[in-house]
Amino acid sequence: MKREHSFLLGATGAIALGLSPDYAAALAYITSEFVPFEWAILTAICITSPLLPVALVAAHIFTGMRIHWLLASFLFGLIVLFGTLASLVWVAVTFVLSLSLAHGMTLTLGLASSLFLVSSVSSADARLCFGWVPIGLAGLSGLWSLLMAGLVVLSSIVIADGKPFCVAQASGNRVTGVAAVRGFALYATEATHGLTFEYHAVLVVEGSEQKYNWSYAKHRFVETGYPTSAMEKCTPVEGFWITAGLF
Repeated sequence: MKREHSFLLGATGAIALGLSPDYAAALAYITSEFVPFEWAILTAICITSPLLPVALVAAHIFTGMRIHWLLASFLFGLIVLFGTLASLVWVAVTFVLSLSLAHGMTLTLGLASSLFLVSSVSSADARLCFGWVPIGLAGLSGLWSLLMAGLVVLSSIVIADGKPFCVAQASGNRVTGVAAVRGFALYATEATHGLTFEYHAVLVVEGSEQKYNWSYAKHRFVETGYPTSAMEKCTPVEGFWITAGLF
């Protein structure tokens, strides 16, 4: 396999693994009778978008598929425009500027650049600027998201020091798997008390009065004196991550 093909599969694989949503929850939302058909379709498009880059690249590598450069150029601009607008809307809704914007733009760049790289564009400069650089950045963002999951698991185990513990998201729901604590899956999207945001995640250790919240800045759980409803709902259990599993 060519080196560039290996790079493409690695970058798009990181995007798929690092940015894919909780599909069980997403499917439950889509199939709910209370969700309008238009919203269900839009949600379906959004949740499948992290998988499209790796699907495009795999089709290109194993079948030789190429997209005409004119169509690819048009779709590149369309995806970047729509993705940027959607990201800005998401920022306006969630109020979480850095993470929301990074999440949306990573998806946008990953999809647009993968499509550009499987096209018949021959210019080396164009492929570098609109293909290799953005796909590399998107792949690194996906790897960061996966790394955060490992740090959440490691930090909770170290702090608990063998005691039963529980990790919950801002919503108060107990984390159901390691995939739920990836960098782009964990951040809180709701605000309370004006501009005071909910914690991204909380850690409760059995027998300890001290509570902890996840800090993206410090990449670990830190002590907090501000109790939340999520902490009250979180019941420590033995072998928390073994019980939770991957998904």
